[in-house]
Amino acid sequence: MHNQNGSQQQTSTRNPRLRFFRLVILHILFTHVLASPGSAAKLWEPVTWTFQNPGYSGNPFDLQAKAVFTHTPTGQKIRTELFHDGGNTWKLRFTGTQTGLWSFTTESTDPELNGLKGQIEIHPNPGIPGFITNYGGKWGRLGIDQAFVPQYVMYSDPPTFYRNPDRIDADISNFFVEHGFNGFHIAVLCRWFDFDKSRSNEISSPSPNPDPRTFEALELLIRKVHAAGGIVHIWAWGDEQRKMTPKKWGINGQADRRLQRYICARLGPLPGWSMSYGFDLQEWVNQSDLRTWHEYMHRHLGWFHFLGGRAPDLTQIYDGLDYSSYQQHRPDYDVYVKAIEQYPDKPTFLEDRFRVRTNVYPKKDYDFDMTRRGLWHSTMAGGAANIWGNLLNPRPDGMSHPYPNKNQILTWSRFWKNRFQKELVRDNSLTDGVCLKVPGKLLIFYKENTTSIKMDLSELRGAIKVTAVDTCCDYKQIELKDLKAKTTQIFKAPARSDWSVTVRAVSLSK
Repeated sequence: MHNQNGSQQQTSTRNPRLRFFRLVILHILFTHVLASPGSAAKLWEPVTWTFQNPGYSGNPFDLQAKAVFTHTPTGQKIRTELFHDGGNTWKLRFTGTQTGLWSFTTESTDPELNGLKGQIEIHPNPGIPGFITNYGGKWGRLGIDQAFVPQYVMYSDPPTFYRNPDRIDADISNFFVEHGFNGFHIAVLCRWFDFDKSRSNEISSPSPNPDPRTFEALELLIRKVHAAGGIVHIWAWGDEQRKMTPKKWGINGQADRRLQRYICARLGPLPGWSMSYGFDLQEWVNQSDLRTWHEYMHRHLGWFHFLGGRAPDLTQIYDGLDYSSYQQHRPDYDVYVKAIEQYPDKPTFLEDRFRVRTNVYPKKDYDFDMTRRGLWHSTMAGGAANIWGNLLNPRPDGMSHPYPNKNQILTWSRFWKNRFQKELVRDNSLTDGVCLKVPGKLLIFYKENTTSIKMDLSELRGAIKVTAVDTCCDYKQIELKDLKAKTTQIFKAPARSDWSVTVRAVSLSK
């Protein structure tokens, strides 16, 4: 086998006849055990089969073994690959996307991984989100069939949470439950190849293998976050100036392709993550590089994951990626709208990191009020994703500090739960602020630094229910009784602040 640095180890010579009979016995054994009844899992719940393959003598990360899963009731097929997990161990991972019986058969030039068969019964898993999807320009989740707005907080480097589930649980409690963020953002960089190294000039191997420790850490994070209902966004690479790219080994070259297949086989079945090729891409990749990466990844991914790559301002390096991504400094509501409208059929990500800092980059540093308003601007514009971080007194692991105004972030989160619907569209003609609506059913207004909001409610007709929320305070709904489903209605706020008003047709109220 090859070790982590790619050097070959010797394996013992076996009697060919004994090896033949051994392969036959192993094949029968695996076929019987894996096909036995009683194997079951739930929707969106990854399951893993483990195989021993002691006879392989090459680089195990270059051995390709494929599996085709077939859904018996519909005939749907999912194609994925096995991955090496140390020593003589290979694993096959699968996540059911429909209930019912799934069966698989493997294909490989390696006889011990060829022709293996198995099956698993997938049961319902109500209320659990699945893979990230989209509804036109809105982000969404399979399983719960709901739109949402990804608001990620900067997470720490993999060594800080490796084999530390309690640390991840505490961070989820802090940033998801207490703050209201719904995702973690993480940059892997050259740790794909060496868990302890983030830069290519720190890695001596001319053709490095994936480091399983990095994947173990990422698996733990993705699984934990998914169980909490959240998502993880991965920056695969950084910039070439700091040697945080695969350029040393060749972009989409042998080592890079080996890594891409391993990502697809090992992380691909896990729901709840997306990936960007990296940052400052305009400095080191071109359209062809991104197209090649994107197409190769999707050929090997058995499950769809959003793959993107940000570009400066409101441009695109390659517009064939799965979401539109932009590097914008301090985008306001109008910039969010323009970004969304450029590619309205796929979701949008303003993919700079909006960091609270003082005089690091004065033209793009955020403060806490800008953070709060950015959450609302990106949502009211139609639902663009963002990355946030409180980096006052930066931590060595790169992670965000908690926000002192976390109650305001939680107000944003609580307000939009069950309100951000797939059918929402912008219609600012109805107000002197901004408005999202489900035509004839729901109107959501927002205006900053105000004591009043003018609203046209006439399209709702009949009885309505109206509530107001001060977005600068703890979440509290104020019920408004004096407004009618008519034109020229005015919300008069009890105090000057940033306000949102929700107006529903009574028949839709719970």
